[in-house]
Amino acid sequence: MTEELAALGERLQREHGMLWLHRLKGDPYAALLCDVDDDQAPLRERIRAAGPLWRSGTGVWVTADPRTAATLFAHPGIGHLTAPPEELLGPGEETVTPVRVQKGLGPLCARLLDAAGPEFDLVTEVAEPLAAAALAEACAIPERERGRFAEALAACEVLQDATVAPQRLAATRRLRTGLDALRSLLDGVPPGAPGPLALAVAARTGADLVARAVLKARFPLSAREAGRAAEEALRAEPPGRIAPLVARTETEVAGARIAGGDRLAVLLGGAAEATAPAHRTLAPFHRALAETALTALADRRARVRPTAPVVRRARAPLTRGPARAPVVVTSVTATGPRGSGSTTMTTAGRRTDATTSPTVPPEATPSPRAAAAALGARRGEAR
Repeated sequence: MTEELAALGERLQREHGMLWLHRLKGDPYAALLCDVDDDQAPLRERIRAAGPLWRSGTGVWVTADPRTAATLFAHPGIGHLTAPPEELLGPGEETVTPVRVQKGLGPLCARLLDAAGPEFDLVTEVAEPLAAAALAEACAIPERERGRFAEALAACEVLQDATVAPQRLAATRRLRTGLDALRSLLDGVPPGAPGPLALAVAARTGADLVARAVLKARFPLSAREAGRAAEEALRAEPPGRIAPLVARTETEVAGARIAGGDRLAVLLGGAAEATAPAHRTLAPFHRALAETALTALADRRARVRPTAPVVRRARAPLTRGPARAPVVVTSVTATGPRGSGSTTMTTAGRRTDATTSPTVPPEATPSPRAAAAALGARRGEAR
C-alpha cells in the first residue's frame, strides 16, 4: 500500500471513529450518520427538538425544520454538495443534469424478469440492471461496453453517502476508479448526455426506487395502477434522506451565524418537505424506471412476495437503500375477483400451473444477466 492510500485509510478510520464517539456522547446527528438504527424516527425527532438550526459535535449545522430547509435551499450564499470532499469531480462535472427517458424499457425489463426466474434478488437481478441499461441507452453506450459501464456505475454507488459519512477504504478506491471509467466511457457521447455525477446518482437512487416501489405495491396491479404506484413511491419516500450543503460565504440563518466553508445538513422527509435539487432533476427518470418495472409485473398479473428480510446497504445514511431483497414472483389467472384464483409460476417464459402459493422447484435456477452479476459482486458490504 502506498503512503497516499495509507493516509487515506487512516483518515477514513479516524473520521468514522469520531462519528461513533459523538454518537456515544448523545449527538443524534452523529448517531444518524452511524446508520445502525433501522428505525430512525426517534433520532429525527431529537434532531427536530434541538432547534431550527443547531451545530452537531461533528461540526455540521443541522436542521429538520421545513421552513429553515426552504430558506437554506433558496439562499444564494449556500451551495449543494454533490460529491465527497475529495477532489473527485472535474470542471463542469459538479452539476446533476436531467436524464432522458428512452423508449423500449418495457421489453428490457421483461427480459430481465425472464432471466431471473421465479425467485430472485430484486435489487441485483432486476432493479440495478434495469437502471444501468436505461442509462446506457441514454448515453448511447456501445453494446460491447455495457458490461464495463454497469461495473463502473456499481463502483460509484457510495458517492452520495460518502458526501456525509466516511466509507471503507476499498469502497472509496472503487469510487475513484468507477468515476474514471465513466469518464472514459463517456468520451465521444452525443452532446447533452449526462455526466459521471448524474449517472452515479441516477443509477443508485433509480434502482432504490424500483426496489421500494415493487416491495410496497399491492399486487396484482393493472397497468393504470402501476403508474399511480410508481408516483406514490416517489412521493412517499425521498431518494435521499439528507441534503448536504456548504456555506460559500459567512451568513446568518435562523439566528445562527454560519462561517464560510461550514457544512450544513438538511434532513428530508416526505413530499411536503424540501427535496434535494439533484433528485428533483432526476425525478422523471426515477419515475419512469419504477413505472416500467411495475407495468412489466402488471402485464404478467404477477404477485411479488419477499422470501427473506430486506438487507440495507451499510454506511448509507443518505440513501438508506436495499442491498438485497429476495423475492418470489407468481402470476395470477385472469379469472375470479382480485386476490383470488389460481397462480402460475413464471420462469424464463415457461409457466407451470399451481393452485397454492408455490415453492421454487429445484431445477428453477436463475440465469441473471452479466450486468447483474457485476452489480451484485459487492454483496459482502451489505448490512
